[in-house]
Amino acid sequence: MPEDRSLDEFEGSDAETETVGDGSPSADSTDGAVADDPAPATATWTAGGADCERCGDSVERRWLDDGERVCPDCKSW
Repeated sequence: MPEDRSLDEFEGSDAETETVGDGSPSADSTDGAVADDPAPATATWTAGGADCERCGDSVERRWLDDGERVCPDCKSW
């Protein structure tokens, strides 16, 4: 069984880093560990409902469609 090691042991390792737009370090883009632009959410769920941004109906699940959060009936599938 491998021995537990502290993360402090890895500080200053040879892993290359680069900075992202806010100046914070991210993993080297070649290792795939951190995505610079994570995929946006395509749907939201709100307990009790929220208004569709097109028709105004209150629904629990809204989908992203042309920048608006819309009900399934207004979503262009």
